[in-house]
Amino acid sequence: MQCTKIILILFTLFLSLKSFSQDEKQIKKADKLFEEKNFFQALGIYEQALEQKKTDPYVNFRIAQCYLLTSPKTKALKYAADAVAYAETPTSEMYFILGQSYHLNHNFDKAIENYKKSDPGNKNKRAISKLIAECEFGKGYIRNPVDFKISNAGPIVNTQFQEYLPYITPDLSELYFTSRRTGSTGGKKEYDGLYFEDIYVSQNKGGSWDTPQNMGTPVNSDLHDACIGIAPSGETMFIYKSSNGGDIYISEKKGNQWTKPEPLSINTPFFETSACLSPDERTLYFVRAENFKANRDIYYCSRTLGGKWSVPKKLEGINTPYDEDAPFIHPDGKTLYFSSKGHSTMGGFDIFKSEKTPSGGWSAPVNLGYPLNTAGDDVYFVLSANGKIGYYSSDKEGGQGRQDLYSVRMPVSEEPELALLKGTVKDETGKPLDADITITDNSSREVVAKFSSNSANGKYMVALPSGKNYGITIEKKGKLFYSENVFLSEKDGYKELKNDVQLQSAKAGATVVLKNIFFDTGKSDIRPESTIELQKLIKLLLENPSIKIEISGHTDNTGNSDANLALSKSRAQKVSEYLSSSGIPNNRLIYKGYGSTKPIADNTTEEGRQKNRRTEFKIL
Repeated sequence: MQCTKIILILFTLFLSLKSFSQDEKQIKKADKLFEEKNFFQALGIYEQALEQKKTDPYVNFRIAQCYLLTSPKTKALKYAADAVAYAETPTSEMYFILGQSYHLNHNFDKAIENYKKSDPGNKNKRAISKLIAECEFGKGYIRNPVDFKISNAGPIVNTQFQEYLPYITPDLSELYFTSRRTGSTGGKKEYDGLYFEDIYVSQNKGGSWDTPQNMGTPVNSDLHDACIGIAPSGETMFIYKSSNGGDIYISEKKGNQWTKPEPLSINTPFFETSACLSPDERTLYFVRAENFKANRDIYYCSRTLGGKWSVPKKLEGINTPYDEDAPFIHPDGKTLYFSSKGHSTMGGFDIFKSEKTPSGGWSAPVNLGYPLNTAGDDVYFVLSANGKIGYYSSDKEGGQGRQDLYSVRMPVSEEPELALLKGTVKDETGKPLDADITITDNSSREVVAKFSSNSANGKYMVALPSGKNYGITIEKKGKLFYSENVFLSEKDGYKELKNDVQLQSAKAGATVVLKNIFFDTGKSDIRPESTIELQKLIKLLLENPSIKIEISGHTDNTGNSDANLALSKSRAQKVSEYLSSSGIPNNRLIYKGYGSTKPIADNTTEEGRQKNRRTEFKIL
């Protein structure tokens, strides 16, 4: 009997030792994965080990660390608290992780308490002081929340995997984003068990996003491909690739296809990412860092009309000793949104706003506030042209997967100051044209932007910041040019202008309204800002030497009809004389004044009268 008892005790001890050995093997395996930064897999193994070692402070501590390094980060609190509670003498690192966990759960007082405990000798005074300052900022933001309406983009867009880096066209017609879901172009998984990054696009159908489509080759490859910016025109994409330490590539939409991504000339052996273009597509804002994880700053450079980029410079007044990321210049051309771990962040990256000053500098960055910003990382914020709808990505609890896209209905107090001009360019038969579009500042006579309409559908889109008188010319070889004038005061707010253009062939009877020829009220002297439009007409006549034209002047029906007729004739004569003095033979030109006898719009409205006051030319 005694022998049987001894055997049972030894057997029980053997099982206990075997179990202990298995637990230790599990923990060592998890530790190895943790050191390799495979935090998702390490977390699963630590959680298995915890089933047998619920009061083990080390395992609880490691689980807390894994959640802080993955998602949802708020789940770290329970395990961090247990690690401290079960430890005979909690380590400084345990108190620090507990402080971080309270911080991310917005329990700022408890976070401060544990941050202080984590540094009893004040060896990390500077870092702890910064974290305590973040907690104090956080308390202030939460006491004064902003009326953001934040919604998950939903299961059509988001999956159980990761979705991030949302980029929208200014009119909210398309959404581009990056995902690590199944069906990736390369079909491969990384060490963390997720598929390689691919870029997806979704179309806005009746106010909702349709099923995202993988953009395929050549945009996506068998490696990581991430969309890091879309130009305001919607026809240029910036792509991050991990070559050369991390570089920015560019792809252009030609018809229905995107070109093979090509590296930008600004790339260096350092890390470059997060690129965006100004509305005139001549200033590029991007992020550069000495290494992948730290010292990220926002840079900018300018592009000439020839397409070359200047030497990049750091953006003054925006960068801090901490990381800055994800610059987004709004289509108004003057409001910069970006994320920073500096300034007045409440923890991790927060989203800030700064406005360009009249002198060309930038205003002091303003934190957008809670609940858009949290104690976690809030990055990749973009905003529609009308200022009403934003998008960003978050790994907050309650999402579809590890990281999701979220929409934000903004508390708009003032409308953005810009016009979004969009439409199509086609010929007389309705065939889409890839026409050249030139935007000019009529006052300075400077060309501010040049781009083309899409060859497959003729679509174009351009954001025009307020405060300027714009001349817009649309040209296609073999067709008569089209001109448009858009004057935007700084008090007009937001406008969305739709303008479908039909370019005419240069044949008899075709008529073009010259919308960028200007006269003072009641006078016939041509104003200086008319020069660019007149030069376009001269170019057309020189390229088509057989063409003869009639230049006609027109007025609205207000005032004396005889005076209107005389004024319209005088204005047409002045245009004819300008052309003649520029080398166009007089036998190719005739001029006539029609007064108010040929209206093209209703004279009972100011808008209609403005259209009727015009200069035209007609091919004879």
